[in-house]
Amino acid sequence: MVAMKNIAKTCAIYTRKSTDERLDMEFNTLDAQREACEAYIASQRSEGWALSETLYNDGGFSGGNIERPALTQLLEDIKAGKVDIIVVYKIDRLTRSLSDFAKLVDIFDEHGVTFVSITQSFNTTTSMGRLTLNVLLSFAQFEREVTSERIRDKIAASKAKGMWQGGRPPFGFDVGDRRLVINNEDAPKARRIFELYLELNSVSDIEIELKRLGIKSRQRKSDKGFTYGGTYFSRGALYSLLQNPVYIGKISHKGTIHEGLHDAIITQELWDAVQNKLKVQAQCPKGQIGTRHRNLLTGRLFDEHGNRYTPVYTNHKNKQKYRYYLNKELSKDKSHPRFKRARFPAHEIEKVVEDTLRNHLHEFALNKDNSCFTYFTENQTALPVYELVRSLISKIIVQENSLELHIKPEKLEKLACTYLDISLECSEDELVIEEPFKSERSDDGAIVINSKNRDMFDLPPRLLKKLVQGVIWRDEHFDGIAIKAIARRESCSHDYVSSAIFKSFKILQNAS
Repeated sequence: MVAMKNIAKTCAIYTRKSTDERLDMEFNTLDAQREACEAYIASQRSEGWALSETLYNDGGFSGGNIERPALTQLLEDIKAGKVDIIVVYKIDRLTRSLSDFAKLVDIFDEHGVTFVSITQSFNTTTSMGRLTLNVLLSFAQFEREVTSERIRDKIAASKAKGMWQGGRPPFGFDVGDRRLVINNEDAPKARRIFELYLELNSVSDIEIELKRLGIKSRQRKSDKGFTYGGTYFSRGALYSLLQNPVYIGKISHKGTIHEGLHDAIITQELWDAVQNKLKVQAQCPKGQIGTRHRNLLTGRLFDEHGNRYTPVYTNHKNKQKYRYYLNKELSKDKSHPRFKRARFPAHEIEKVVEDTLRNHLHEFALNKDNSCFTYFTENQTALPVYELVRSLISKIIVQENSLELHIKPEKLEKLACTYLDISLECSEDELVIEEPFKSERSDDGAIVINSKNRDMFDLPPRLLKKLVQGVIWRDEHFDGIAIKAIARRESCSHDYVSSAIFKSFKILQNAS
């Protein structure tokens, strides 16, 4: 009788380790797993088992999911018919998740692949074998979850003691002996960012100023040799920095603030001032104090016939987005004289409305002969622009040469109490304020509002600074000094100097 020859079965060995610790050793745990599996395959040579030459090793990958490069390659080879048997040292090397294991078994069954663990005897083709696998995987998943909880508890306990639990150190700090250590070179720059926020009132302006000053994040190298940092701060990074309590010597963990083991970079007073301003400005992304609504005049702006102005956006060639208020009725006929009032730049008309309202606030109070009124007139800029405009203005009518503001003065009483903690008595009668303006077309065809009562120096600090710089640099340039030389002397870019000079022309021209 002639014995039947066994059909060759290609065996793929899969190995895994959760961390990359000690994987650089000459003989590591992945090698040990593979060596044991190779010996098992050799013992099954009589059954036709043959070792695949492809290595499927995942070092430094958790068994909690199947997003692993070697496992992905293994599954692709299974679907291509290159693998008949998968050999692992233990089941949890393949996965620790019951749901993931169910998905893998479906793939194995679909392509006729057998799964073998050399330290746990079972056969996935039988119901008893699958039950055994599920029991073992249940314990594996339980072990993973318990380990995760233990690690989380350890991190929470360490942070409660003020220790630094790894990760990239915040700007201005280094890491040493499980605590943050102040970097003497970067700490003053970090402190300056907090101060700039109080000066400029805008994270976007801080971003521009830091680029002008050449301040970047520190370039660092990770334990794995990857380089990161060394770039300018984005708006998101600046918001994160301004809200990170490490700068006052504290550690945050899941909303709870703990005393840190490191020294503070800024004072508590500076931190409180920044957090209060962030809280107010969180109500909106734009404006002197901030608003909860990007478009300040939505639902308030009409023409004399009751047609509403709605906010619209356009993207210019430089990919920057601009806001406008558009009256669709007035925009239908370009030849009509009223078409000139069909569209207004949002920032311009919002600024005119805010300035007009603030210039008349002192007229709304009835009790002008006490200390509360004096305090109010000296500190009314603390009232957020959004709350001010949306509370006091019921509607704004755009006339041919003026803005007609309809005011509810009594609303000022609540604002004064909320933001200044004082008591004001205001008129209950609606008032109407008429603010004259002239409207012109600019170079790009948009309407520009120029209030006749507006002071040319009534500008945000950043723009006023740029105006002054532009005038000085313009005169120097006309006297023969090259723009490159000015930029080199001022430690800023050629484009910044050119822009300042150009804008000095524009601002003075609009104010004239």
